[in-house]
Amino acid sequence: MSNLTIYNALDAACTAEIRDSFWHMLDEGYQPAYDLTLKLFPVLTFMMTRGIKVDLAALESTRIDIINKTHEKQEELNKLVGRELNVNSPKQCQQYFYVELGIAPYYKEGRVTIDDLALQRLARGVAKRPGLPAARLVQEIRGLEKLHGTYLEIEFDNDGRMRCSYNPRGTKYGRLSSSKTIYGSGMNNQNLPPEFKKFLVADEGYMLWEVDKRQAEWVVMAYLTGDANMIQVVESGQDTHIHTASLMFKASKELIEMEGKAVGSSTDQEFIELMRADLGGDFTRWPRTMSARQCGKKSNHGLNYDEGPNQFGLINEIEQTEAKRIVEMYHTIYPGIRLWYEHIKRQLQNGRVLTNCFGRRVRFMDQWGPDLWKGAYSMLPQSTVVDSLNDGMCKIYGDDDITSTNGANIDILAQVHDSILMQVPIPVALSDGFAKLQQKVYDYVSPQLTYNGRTFTIATDMKVGLNWGTFHKEQNPGGMREVKSVEELQKALENLNVGAEPR
Repeated sequence: MSNLTIYNALDAACTAEIRDSFWHMLDEGYQPAYDLTLKLFPVLTFMMTRGIKVDLAALESTRIDIINKTHEKQEELNKLVGRELNVNSPKQCQQYFYVELGIAPYYKEGRVTIDDLALQRLARGVAKRPGLPAARLVQEIRGLEKLHGTYLEIEFDNDGRMRCSYNPRGTKYGRLSSSKTIYGSGMNNQNLPPEFKKFLVADEGYMLWEVDKRQAEWVVMAYLTGDANMIQVVESGQDTHIHTASLMFKASKELIEMEGKAVGSSTDQEFIELMRADLGGDFTRWPRTMSARQCGKKSNHGLNYDEGPNQFGLINEIEQTEAKRIVEMYHTIYPGIRLWYEHIKRQLQNGRVLTNCFGRRVRFMDQWGPDLWKGAYSMLPQSTVVDSLNDGMCKIYGDDDITSTNGANIDILAQVHDSILMQVPIPVALSDGFAKLQQKVYDYVSPQLTYNGRTFTIATDMKVGLNWGTFHKEQNPGGMREVKSVEELQKALENLNVGAEPR
């Protein structure tokens, strides 16, 4: 008998023995999480088996373009520096920027660093020093090399499809994790860059259909905290980021929106000041290196789980004084969040257990203090969103009208934390009955949730396309575009010029 056979036998026997010793714990509140885990196996097995088709020809063409572009950027960098600079050598980069140019070094965890954040700061510049094009080039070359090495050289399966391995218990609060398959092909499907997604395409005669939860965790936080301002934003259907910025900077939503469109995602202080000068108004307390809407967005995404000024400033590359002011403004307009923190601490003192509205129970065993508290603050929103989505995904997969070959024959291809990617036969998408299927899927992934006596749903956005990349009129016309009605879907399909027969 081989060692592997003995190992497998012991593994099975010991697992059964362990099971008998802890099985009674399911009756202590852990049964719902266990049941949902079991429900996930059929749909996860299907996704891992089905995989997603890869446009290999387009991928190869882009791979060659990336290599050429990397060489061009490297030559440009070498001319600026006066010699060849190895962008992957921290020693060479630190020598050039911090010693030869005499710039005060940036630190991370007490050590000198030339990581991406440091390069962003060098490229942007400060009041006493202009931005450095060489730092931006180092960033771009590193990004191109990562894209090439990590994503453009992925090993796909022999049938030209990309697969991954899903772990239904990959994280503490219910989120799935994914990785390469057991055969070494594919990779983590839940962390793909936008540049790569456009190579993942629908099968012939199909279109991709993605359902995406809108501002999911923020919506759950509104009802968990009971904050009146947050709830009012959700229930009025307003743009969350514009509303937050409007409250923070005491400006009209119209001005916030106008400034957001003018500034875009720019972080250039001079450009932002120039754009604001054309709008009029008092911008003295507005963020210097981002639009007000962008600041609202970053605050909404980062400040609900007790992120402090130091971390907020570091992540968003702003001075600590400005970061502190933004953090305090955010909690001033949404005071229920910090009150909820104290409520969570009191709950943790009684057994260190939190339970979400699906019955998922999590015990926090770490040392009492800020790290434990922050984990607890994030548990309820994150687990609520993923449990609602995963439960809906199981219901979609189990509905014969949607996924069976005798029904609509819709394939579930991927799950990315708060979204589900499917592919639909185009004749089905064009049929009169698709509106009913749309509504069925929407109802499955948008269940009614209840916290603190308030019942609510998380809105769901829907996108369609021929590839999983972001829609761009010139660069990626087949990418995913949002549709809000059957009429918009039909118009999108006309623009995509679809009409092939399904397999």
